[in-house]
Amino acid sequence: MELMGRRKDDIEEFLELPDPTSRYSNFLYLRYMIFAEGLGIPEGYDHCPYRPYVWSVLCEVPLYPTKQYLKLVSTIKDKLSPELYQKIRNDTFRTLKNDQMFHLKVSEEALIRILAAIAITIPNKARYVQGMNVLLAPIAYTYYRSEPQAFAVLHHLVTKQIPLYITPNLDGVHTALSLVDLVLRIIDPELSQFLDSKLLKAEIYAFPSILTLCTCTPPLSSLFRLWDFMFAYGTHLNILFIVAQLKINRSVILRSPQPMRILRNFPNLDEENIIKLSLLIIKKLPKEVYDLIVRHGFDPEVPYELKSYLASQRR
Repeated sequence: MELMGRRKDDIEEFLELPDPTSRYSNFLYLRYMIFAEGLGIPEGYDHCPYRPYVWSVLCEVPLYPTKQYLKLVSTIKDKLSPELYQKIRNDTFRTLKNDQMFHLKVSEEALIRILAAIAITIPNKARYVQGMNVLLAPIAYTYYRSEPQAFAVLHHLVTKQIPLYITPNLDGVHTALSLVDLVLRIIDPELSQFLDSKLLKAEIYAFPSILTLCTCTPPLSSLFRLWDFMFAYGTHLNILFIVAQLKINRSVILRSPQPMRILRNFPNLDEENIIKLSLLIIKKLPKEVYDLIVRHGFDPEVPYELKSYLASQRR
């Protein structure tokens, strides 16, 4: 239920200023408010009513015309192969299947349309990779009233911020997993060595968390806070969020004779502690390592630079 006449918070009032993005260079104020206060959920709401606008502003994604989206959707049948369309359908019915809140607002048909529209518009050979349905989920939920805008934001995410995550070989995902191993080795050598002794590299336990930007771990309400922060400061922070989750569950992992049971399904997201720990982790990382983290989702040179860095550390 949504109520009228409520008192608006500072972020919402800021968003109603004339052209707030030009008044505050680089969105500094908005980013700071997301860090300091977060997006509120007013009394009587089950979600933040202005999150869609915040995400669009942070991503610099203008309102996508409904007519243009409908025209695009009308071409799917002619432009998308039946095999790829079926691949999308095979994934969408599994999307957050146990999350009732999600399915009350987002239909499978909407997921199919958005993913199919993405597949015929992104400029790479993969067009669609398994897991994009889960990556879409928080966007589709946030923009449940505007399917065209959900398409536009996902398109921005996979073409501008993490294009290397949806290549045929998932190059950016594998680079991110190597960076998770490296960051953990720097931040917590004991935990890193313990996982190494169990042959548990990030490739084994963190693949879903990397590919979906942590959407695979519930609850969705906590995930939104992490995504607010990522859209404000960079999706590369997901690497640090995963290491932070390892740190939060450190004692349980170290005591477990079968730590993969814990790593296979991370405990529910503790978003505030994840963010706090991630900010502390940044301070402890060498500048060159953090630079690789920042660029890994879109810069194809990062894997080679990472390989060179790792080789230099072994000398």
